[in-house]
Amino acid sequence: MTGFILGCVAVVVTLLLPKPVYEGRLVGQIGDVHIYAVPTNADQESLVVWHGGRKLDALPADPNNPIQQFDLSSADRQAAGTRHPDLVVDGWSGGMHCCLTRFVFDGPTGKLIGKLSLGSSGASRFVPLKRTEQYPAAFLAFDDMTFDGQSELSGAPLAPILVVWQGQRFGLYREAMKATTPETPAPYLLSSDFQEAQLELATTVSAEPAGTRGEIAQALDLAAQTRLADMQAAVLDPQDPPSFAPLIGFLNEYVYKGQAETGFAAVRKAHEETPESLRPALVTYAILLRQSQWSDDLNRLNDGKLIGLLDQTDSPKTGTP
Repeated sequence: MTGFILGCVAVVVTLLLPKPVYEGRLVGQIGDVHIYAVPTNADQESLVVWHGGRKLDALPADPNNPIQQFDLSSADRQAAGTRHPDLVVDGWSGGMHCCLTRFVFDGPTGKLIGKLSLGSSGASRFVPLKRTEQYPAAFLAFDDMTFDGQSELSGAPLAPILVVWQGQRFGLYREAMKATTPETPAPYLLSSDFQEAQLELATTVSAEPAGTRGEIAQALDLAAQTRLADMQAAVLDPQDPPSFAPLIGFLNEYVYKGQAETGFAAVRKAHEETPESLRPALVTYAILLRQSQWSDDLNRLNDGKLIGLLDQTDSPKTGTP
């Protein structure tokens, strides 16, 4: 009888408690966690997170990157190292220089795990990994600082990256990006885990090879030979930055697979007769890489040697025999 009475009291108390007043547009939900987008003015939104009937602390706003619209990216994937589904929300800044910021929330609690700026490279795909992998999932994206010498609006970023949550921050999945030799591709490019994501990105970037592991390796080798030939044949014009495109595209491959030394050496050898044209191209590339949010990770990917290579481009003797 006592248990029955206590149960009735609990029901009455629950009914009398005020219901949470959710405001805005529901973006995503997992269990008791609800995420709403609330307009702050005609052109901006903010995120409000509820855990049951409790409104969590407001997310810190970034005045340099106001969000025009939030959308759900996934609610059924293990985006961080939590081993349970997380809520992944993408925020678009809008405007001519549209940028994407990815927010990862812990599924059971609604706590913000971390956020990731993908810049003007809106193209990205979520890739679940095998349970034997160090990380449960990765984001296949592009470093938006490494354009192929074209303008920011018309150029496509050529350097693919793998981003994972490393416990304290998002970082590059260096183990999957590091090639064993300068002649081999990054390991993840040969992995079946990433084939589907690469094909999906082909609609926004460029066609990626598909097929068996051997067929993919052959296609990647052919593409590498084409980039080498284009780089060697490039006529670099310091007054025409788009002419740097073949050189930047070639260097991207080597820098982003951890073989920067070989890439820079090949470029200097190919253009050793025109150092006055080569130096502006290398300086332009060095500026792009230094601006990348992944510059520290790229230096580690290249065994701590990338910073020294970039410093050499600032030397007046760059490109001389």
